[in-house]
Amino acid sequence: MSNLLKLPLPSSAVEPAYWSRLYGSSLALATVEAAKHYASGPVVLVVDDLAHASQLNAEINFYGSNQHPILHLPDWETLPYDVFSPHQDIISERLKTLHALPNIRSGNILILPVNALMQKLTPRHYIDQHVLMLQLGDTLNIESFRRNLEASGYSNVSQVMEHGEFAVRGSIIDLYPAGSTLPYRIDLFDDEIESIRSFNPSDQRTLEKTDRIELLPAREFPTDQDAIRQFRERYREQIAGDPLASLIYKNVSDGQIP
Repeated sequence: MSNLLKLPLPSSAVEPAYWSRLYGSSLALATVEAAKHYASGPVVLVVDDLAHASQLNAEINFYGSNQHPILHLPDWETLPYDVFSPHQDIISERLKTLHALPNIRSGNILILPVNALMQKLTPRHYIDQHVLMLQLGDTLNIESFRRNLEASGYSNVSQVMEHGEFAVRGSIIDLYPAGSTLPYRIDLFDDEIESIRSFNPSDQRTLEKTDRIELLPAREFPTDQDAIRQFRERYREQIAGDPLASLIYKNVSDGQIP
C-alpha cells in the first residue's frame, strides 16, 4: 500500500499529484521532498506494519539528514480479546504523539501502521487535563502528587523500570513519564523541588540535571474514581452475567488496572 504517494502540487496547480512505482527506498526520498517543497501541512504516511514504519524512519532520516521531525503512532499490537495489555512503551509513544499532534506543522512527518487507524483515540481534552509540569523551586506535596499520578494511570512500584511507573522513598520520587526517553529522580528539600535528574533504569544511577519536566498521563484512558464508576455501569449494561465473576471487573472496581 505504500508504493503510492498522493500529495498536493504547488498553489498554481488544481489537481493533486500522484507518485507511483516508489520501489526500494524511493518512498522515503519522495516523502522528504514532499515535506520540503510540496506539503502545506504535515506529511502522513500509512504503512503496512511497525517493521515498515521503522525502516521508513531510518531511510527518511538518511535522506533528510534528520532535518524533518518524525512522529510515530504505533498500533497496540494486541487483538481485541487478548488477555494482556499493550506494552507500556507503545502506550508511551502513542501518548507522546497524540500530545504533539495539535502543534505539528509543515515539514513534520507522521508515520502510522494501518492498524492504528482502526483504533479509537483518546479525546484531546483528556491528555490536556492530565499533563503535569514540574520545575525547580516548585512546591510539591508528596501525598497530593501521588494521588495525581495514580489518577493519571501511573503505577506505584518499589523500583522504577518502565514507562508509567513511580516510586516514593522519603523525600525522593522516581518517575518514568510517558513519552520520555529516560526516567527522572526528583529530590525534595522539605516540600520544595531541589533537583531533577534523569537516571538509567538498568543500574539506577543518575545522569544529567534538568530544570523542568513534562508529565503525560500513563494510559490512554482515565483511571480515577469517576472513570471506574462509569466502567462498572457500562460493563453491567453491555455484558451479561454476574459481573463479580469477572476478574477484570473486580480488579478495576478495586482500582487495580489490568
